[in-house]
Amino acid sequence: MPISDDLRELCDLSKLEIPNELMIETGKKISEVLLLFDKLDEFDKANYKIDTNNDIKIEKPIDALRDDQAFNTNAVKRNLETKMKFSNSKNGYIVGPRI
Repeated sequence: MPISDDLRELCDLSKLEIPNELMIETGKKISEVLLLFDKLDEFDKANYKIDTNNDIKIEKPIDALRDDQAFNTNAVKRNLETKMKFSNSKNGYIVGPRI
């Protein structure tokens, strides 16, 4: 059974290195997965109402989880006070090489 070009391209795009001996078996497994997706597409969802909040326990509203607050620490003050000196600088900017 020849190995399809689609399977080789899929392996290349997903950066999978599958030996030639396993290509046929891998192709069969991928076909099975695609058939399962086709069966899911055939499922009639019109008669079902999905209630997504039954499984999630919300203890606090999202907005009440945490307020971001800035803290002044000694490390932050030290970093602000540190002056960096570069050998290649002009008018407060770093001069890079010309391209």
